[in-house]
Amino acid sequence: MEPTSVLVVDDHELFLDGLTSLIGKWPDFEVVATASDGATAIELARRLRPQLVLMDVRMEPMGGVEATARICAEDPSVKVVMLTMSKLGEDVYQALRSGADGYVIKDEPAHRLHDYLAAVMRGETALSSALAAQVLAEFTGAPIGRHGAEPPAGDTLTVRELDVLRLLVDGLSNEEIARDLHLGETTVKKHLGRVMDKLHMRNRVQVAVYSVRKGIVS
Repeated sequence: MEPTSVLVVDDHELFLDGLTSLIGKWPDFEVVATASDGATAIELARRLRPQLVLMDVRMEPMGGVEATARICAEDPSVKVVMLTMSKLGEDVYQALRSGADGYVIKDEPAHRLHDYLAAVMRGETALSSALAAQVLAEFTGAPIGRHGAEPPAGDTLTVRELDVLRLLVDGLSNEEIARDLHLGETTVKKHLGRVMDKLHMRNRVQVAVYSVRKGIVS
């Protein structure tokens, strides 16, 4: 299997070099380019089409949130994980709302970072555990659709999609959902993909929080 192609974006050269060296030790990931600002990241993502982008939040002249929104708009298939020191609620909220598939704090151990990135490539969401409650608080009461409009209610979902959604809200991984519902993991991914499309969401965090807030699942 070919390694996942990665674009690393950070304006601190020492950290950028260190992260690139670290990822180079993982056989399932390969850094194809680096950038030190959001605008350069957009151009590289457009030209190289990486499967995964590791994005810092605060950079000049263009930050990671704006760059993420533009990269995801141009290529919805790309995965973006914010890798930053910022634990500010507004940064987390804006990053996930812009389409990021995860938000990881830079002080995570190297092995855990690898696990987070592998999870994202399986279609899951990477979120540092310390931020989970904060994310729920930030999203509660705010519209979080892809295009800024309020998504439709859950009556458009099938019974099986609702079953998958309930287990997603309980925090189960795709593998655990598949085992619980006696389905294949590929089937679970298809159901989740349809749920995200119907609710106009990009990632699992958005889907889970919106579903609870709207009473689609308890």
